[in-house]
Amino acid sequence: MPATIRALVGALAVLLGCALQATADQPGAATALTPEKNICAAAAAAVAVGAAQWNGWGRDLDNSRYQPEPAIRATDVTKLAVKWAYGYQGGAAYGQPTIVDDRLFVSSSAGRVYSLDAKTGCTYWTFDAAAGTRTAISIGELGAPKIVVQPRRTRHSRRSRQKLAHVETLKPPSAAFFGDDSGTVYALDAKKGTLLWKTQVEGQRFARISGAPTLYRDRLYVPMSSTEAVEVARPGHVCCTFRGSVVALDIFTGQVVWKTYTIPEEAQAYPNTSDGKPQFGPSGVAIGSSPTVDAKRGLLYVGTGNSYTGNDLPLAIAILALDLFDGKLRWSKRLARAEDVSNDAGFASSPILRNLGRGKQIILAERQNGVLYGLDPDRAGELVWQTKILENGTPGDIQWGPAADHRSLYTATSDGLIALALNTGAKRWYRPVPQQACAWGDTNCRHAQTQAVTVMPGIAFSGSLDGHLRAYSTIDGKIVWDFDTAKEFATVNGVKASGGSLDYGGPTIVNGILYLNSANGPLTGQPGNALIAFSVGGK
Repeated sequence: MPATIRALVGALAVLLGCALQATADQPGAATALTPEKNICAAAAAAVAVGAAQWNGWGRDLDNSRYQPEPAIRATDVTKLAVKWAYGYQGGAAYGQPTIVDDRLFVSSSAGRVYSLDAKTGCTYWTFDAAAGTRTAISIGELGAPKIVVQPRRTRHSRRSRQKLAHVETLKPPSAAFFGDDSGTVYALDAKKGTLLWKTQVEGQRFARISGAPTLYRDRLYVPMSSTEAVEVARPGHVCCTFRGSVVALDIFTGQVVWKTYTIPEEAQAYPNTSDGKPQFGPSGVAIGSSPTVDAKRGLLYVGTGNSYTGNDLPLAIAILALDLFDGKLRWSKRLARAEDVSNDAGFASSPILRNLGRGKQIILAERQNGVLYGLDPDRAGELVWQTKILENGTPGDIQWGPAADHRSLYTATSDGLIALALNTGAKRWYRPVPQQACAWGDTNCRHAQTQAVTVMPGIAFSGSLDGHLRAYSTIDGKIVWDFDTAKEFATVNGVKASGGSLDYGGPTIVNGILYLNSANGPLTGQPGNALIAFSVGGK
């Protein structure tokens, strides 16, 4: 990547608080939108959480971003074509598509949350949140199935009647969970789109929920991030009072079960800065990526950002293991030197938990400056390997997250796509990002691959700020398919839509269809408002 572009991406990462996992949008009333016109002809059925799905950010509790059963063969990826497209009103779509029970759920920067038919794109319902939303949505059942036995009389002959039992299994209702840019979490009826509850989990002015909450059993684990460090540049702003946290909510009521801060004490007044400006601290250490569940050990893994006020904070730029039950810190692994805690090169992506065989597992984590780590979950995060994949990495060179199958970790960078061996961190292959002209011209034409990677058997998908989604062979990194999304699309809902830069959440794949949001994310790029569904031959 040319030095000037690398410097620009790094500067944007610092300016936009990418270590904080959010943009500088001010929360408030969401955009007023009109009703969608393509309402599904058939009424929505109950939503059942089944096996064929992409539920939440990483598809599984490990946050692997690996779809083992895509219903698409690697050899057929070259035939992928647009099946249908959907246009978002009022802004971009940051939320990565969730697919459960042939239903598609997605959120948008305008605050509108959608439930669509995953096969046709018709609209079942929409819900307008009070602020913009950028998190992937998780679908969960509110309870266990109930077996109801009802006696009835059945006539077998003219002379006798026998009582028989009619047994019926009643499925519990399902809910859609997500967070918004004001620090509020919502639960909606997944069938109807009506509000079940909402909870303000953080009241600090600049708090954001940009990492998707993780659903496990009867709890929702919410990561808290912020844009306060960005506000320092605004006249009159006094830095900084935000501190990162993870909040566990009861999925039935929305009540807080526990809340664990990454900085134990509240910020206090500090001596004025050298230019006489007041300041507060300690602050920062945001968590802006989706937490990872380790059910075997009863732990929740999160990656943290930097210190806002330059303090040597013990949990800054680290991987934390929290107890699932009570939120207590079980261990932490700091992966930055003391003098390095305020340089913005924290963890923007979710840790990944993978099996190595013979009962061994590994935690995979990547910093934004191009350093990747393998940690031992059985030894309190002890370092197994460390690989530097970018010689002069800067904040923003790695952004929203890798993906991992059973053999490799696939990491997108400002320079290209890299595959590393899970057990050693050794580089298997590297494919530089193609320097293709942007469809919209030279303005804001950048080629960094900041979007989260998605992998299926034989293929890794990576999106670029130039609008291209590319499919790479997992064997040697060869590009086998390339689709430029920066174009206008005819949409099933009649909203004018065009694609733009690919950033934030990557594609999701279920039942032979690949779903992708084409819209600029937190890094400056070409705007877009298109949701695109691809299938083999467009059928």
